Formats: sequence, C-alpha cells, structure tokens
Amino acid sequence: MRSYSVGGRFDSDFESDQISEGITADRTNTVGTTAQWWKFDSINSVKDPIYDVEPIGTGRIWIGPSVLPIITATTTQGTTLQSERGFYNTDTLKITLNIDDVYAIAPELFTDRGLISSNVDIADKYRIVFKGEVYRPIRTQPMGLVANRHTIIGIDLTQLSPEELVNDAQFLNYAQP
Repeated sequence: MRSYSVGGRFDSDFESDQISEGITADRTNTVGTTAQWWKFDSINSVKDPIYDVEPIGTGRIWIGPSVLPIITATTTQGTTLQSERGFYNTDTLKITLNIDDVYAIAPELFTDRGLISSNVDIADKYRIVFKGEVYRPIRTQPMGLVANRHTIIGIDLTQLSPEELVNDAQFLNYAQP
C-alpha cells in the first residue's frame, strides 16, 4: 500500500475515535471532574430590549442541566478592584473538554462530529455551573486537529457575580451567599 492510496481500518476517523476513547479512559475518568451545562433557550426567552434583564414573565430561560465531563479545570482567583461601589471580584475558569462529550450535549455547535461550526459564539450565552459557582463562556478554542477533525476544546469562562444572577430565575439559588 502506498501512502497516497488510503486503505485499511487505520484511517483518520479510526484514529480520531481512538483518541477520543483514550481521552475519556485515561484523563476524564481518571483525574477529570464534571460540571453542569445549561443551554440558552433563545426561542422561549424574553428579555428587556434596553436593559438586557428579565422582565415580568418568563424572562431568560436555560435548558438543562446536562452533565459535562471535564478533562482539566483551572480556576484563577480574580483581582479585587476597589471602586466607589466597593470591592468587586470574579474568578476565571479554564476547562478542557473532549470534543465528543460536547457534541453529545450540544450538537448545534458543530457542522459534523469534530467539526466546530462558525457560530460557536452562541456558546457564550450558555452557562456552566462548576463547584457551586455560575460561569459564562467568553472564549472557545478548538484544539487537537487530526485530519480536519478536532479532538479537544478549551473554554475560558468568567464567573457571574450574585448581582448578575438575580434576574435569572433558574440561577437564583446561586445568587445567595
């Protein structure tokens, strides 16, 4: 067999599947953790067009939660800034996920398994609850490209303060100290 004539079972799809299974077996199940993934329901959500807060009625709605297996998670404590309103501090969270795990709970973010859609910014409206804190994705970065198919994805998130959660009925219990 020549390198330019593909054949046999060891093609790029087979290798990508093996990588995904290896990530789950060696990393996610061994040293990984989980979080809750909440999808934003834009169809049933109602928000004030000016203030972007929940009006009287249904307000903003999220679907979930779904269990999200995490390969690695790193929390960085935010810098406490003093202003005329007092101290304000939010943490950041960086998580690495198996692309197949994300595909299983949010297929709308993909054009095909392992191929991220160009509208991945819709994930910024989603919410992730990790260790009792609510985070909002601010950046997604597909990684680990094997034959035009990503194997892992990194997401940077910022913590939502209790003041930001009081207008979302589904996250009110996280707004309490």
